Amino acid sequence: MKFYLITGFLGAGKTTFLKNFIRLLAPKRIFLIINEFGKEGVDGKLLREMNSVLAEINNGSIFCSCRLDKFEETLATAIAQKPDVIVTEASGLADPTNISHLLSKYSEISYEGSICLADAVQLPRVYHTAVVAHKQLAVAGLVLLNKTDIAKPEQKEAARELILQANPLAHIEETEYGRIKSDWLKHLKPSSAQEMASELRDITLQKSTLEVSFNMSRDMMLHCLKQLSESTYRMKGFLKLADGNFYADCTGPDVQLKPWQGETNNRLVLLAGRGMPLRKAIKQALSWYDKYLTMIKEDEHDG
Repeated sequence: MKFYLITGFLGAGKTTFLKNFIRLLAPKRIFLIINEFGKEGVDGKLLREMNSVLAEINNGSIFCSCRLDKFEETLATAIAQKPDVIVTEASGLADPTNISHLLSKYSEISYEGSICLADAVQLPRVYHTAVVAHKQLAVAGLVLLNKTDIAKPEQKEAARELILQANPLAHIEETEYGRIKSDWLKHLKPSSAQEMASELRDITLQKSTLEVSFNMSRDMMLHCLKQLSESTYRMKGFLKLADGNFYADCTGPDVQLKPWQGETNNRLVLLAGRGMPLRKAIKQALSWYDKYLTMIKEDEHDG
């Protein structure tokens, strides 16, 4: 059975891409393994509408020792079901450099390679602050330069230079809304750079979770998100507000609050890197919106 690894830093567009990729693979039987770094499995909820078997691994990267056993357990379950294809979406903060070694013990699996989503606008920002961004690009046989519809020509060129700096052998295709064409897969192959040394220390992830009151208005929530955006890499959550249900989908300064028809848990997950003033920003938000926001968890996680 074929195995595809999907990577990309926080907010690069992996979930939208996955929907397109699954349609491309149809009608093959697909087993999806979704790795969500935050405790709340946001991406899994969005993908349940697809006709695929879905397993989620939350609260850590599948390539970290803390969740590796769970990944291997889930992978064994997938193999037992004998799908045609196993597609694994790694956390945006995952270091996948040992993927070939990890899969080598499974004779049933044919590792096809890694597809990495890169945000044409945000890549320079994350590339210079997160070592894992380099590593995700280094293992990729195919890099999709996403969101090119909103990127300026100079931004796309700068992103291309960084991709080739991390992986001179990568095949790059420009796209928008995570679209993929079938003939691009012919360029996909396990990268020769995938076993590169992991000598550089990854970012320390700051992770916080806020509980949002049902009485908060959409405009108030949007204003709050904009205030927090400069101190975070990523914010995500399904929220029931006074004006209706919404999906908060924020990458850096790009803040979106989209109408949502599914379940909500009113928890907002915030992710930031070492040195970013996340705690200060949250403290300020809690003082301004003390009737509407409650801190649930604040944590740091290496790798």
